[in-house]
Amino acid sequence: MARQRRNGEGGVYYERDRKRWRVDITLPDGEPKHIGRFKSEKEAIAAKADALRNAQQGTIATGPRQTVAQWFEQWLEDVIRPNRAHGTYRTYRDKVRLHILPALGRLQVTAVTADHLQRLYAKKHRDGLSAATISMIHIILFGSFKLARRRGYVGRNVAEDVDPPQPKPLDGIERALTDEQIEKLLEGMRGHRFEPFWTVLLNTALRFGEAAALRWDDIDLERRTLRVQRGLSRVPGRDGFRFTPPKTARSRRAVPLNAAAVAALRAQRVAGNKLQLAAKDWNDLGLVFSNRYGKPLREDRVVKAFHRVCESVGIPRKRLHDLRHSLASHAFANGADLRDIQDLLGHSKLETTSAIYTASAPNRLRAAVDSVNWGSAEKDRTPGDSDRQGTEGPPLNARGA
Repeated sequence: MARQRRNGEGGVYYERDRKRWRVDITLPDGEPKHIGRFKSEKEAIAAKADALRNAQQGTIATGPRQTVAQWFEQWLEDVIRPNRAHGTYRTYRDKVRLHILPALGRLQVTAVTADHLQRLYAKKHRDGLSAATISMIHIILFGSFKLARRRGYVGRNVAEDVDPPQPKPLDGIERALTDEQIEKLLEGMRGHRFEPFWTVLLNTALRFGEAAALRWDDIDLERRTLRVQRGLSRVPGRDGFRFTPPKTARSRRAVPLNAAAVAALRAQRVAGNKLQLAAKDWNDLGLVFSNRYGKPLREDRVVKAFHRVCESVGIPRKRLHDLRHSLASHAFANGADLRDIQDLLGHSKLETTSAIYTASAPNRLRAAVDSVNWGSAEKDRTPGDSDRQGTEGPPLNARGA
């Protein structure tokens, strides 16, 4: 049994062996397109109408059929792995494996709807995932379906129609150490083998990977400057690391060194020479900061030691990245220009710097209010005096209104 189809419109057919109604159409370029099979003729006719409308609007999938699991495997290995840092690839892959595939992996990519994604986000919220983690899942889905749309695997990016939870905006001032905490931290890390490393982080606002990848060729102690030329990434394999280009073009930058940073680097040169002399097997990579074999520091070990120092001096456990926030926040609070802070941090966009570091800084607010101080020329006048006397105070406008 078959319904009559007009040229260019496709048709609806009943398949007796499957007991389903099959829908096929012809795309505007003349290519045939199978839409699917449906239980009732009414559903099939409606699906055919939708498909023809989408074909005319250019929002119908034209690529091969595949499941969400198949598409994400292709996307991760062919797109993300070669074009992103290994840490980003690993994060994306973990989020896909743990959160996306269990819920959506068996579905055809063309069958995924905005409702599927919204229910996924709601479930993850009920499971106790943070808004930041759910937002990351959304970013992954959005990016993958955006490319699937461009390649014709789906008719539209359904992630555009979903409202993910919004994580709390990053506030560098909240995360920064206070003056009192910095004094305690400096006392606690004095004499520690990582003291020079932490001191450089605190006084330059470098990222861990940038500082760990520094070579002595990058540093000019006489001119008191260093250049960020590369970063450090952890990867699988025998060495377990690789040096990578900076995150963005602006991340490749010159950073001024204050007296504390210069002193820390001089101390590190002495400590590094001692390590090299004591080593039986030294990897001469020219690194400023290295382990006892000349290889790069492991972030997890440096962080663990840092947490122990924080606990020993009675300050809340902080991240190494909070040292970066501390310098930037204190610089902004003490009048540094936001664009200069952007250059120091290597942010590609001023909006990023502004969003993180323009939270309330009490002394800047005080200075802003004091710089105006409207009405200060009138002596010891209490509110309402001019109303009672009827003679003080200028008119509101030239007409006295």
